[in-house]
Amino acid sequence: MLIGLAHDRIMYLGMGYIERGWITQDEYENLYEYLYKPYEKMGGNGSAKRVMDEVNKLPIRKADFSRREIQA
Repeated sequence: MLIGLAHDRIMYLGMGYIERGWITQDEYENLYEYLYKPYEKMGGNGSAKRVMDEVNKLPIRKADFSRREIQA
């Protein structure tokens, strides 16, 4: 079940960042360090890895805290 929840969140957030076309450093760290790496260590792979590969190609921008960057 934990793999499924991590997969869902990686897909949801990752696709949102891909559609937006950029990611902040904090967003990337949260997605990669706290979701994707544990997911991968638990044996998760496949579509979440493909999404993460695309996220890795995104430019990193500074956060604009005056507005919400992505709907959570």
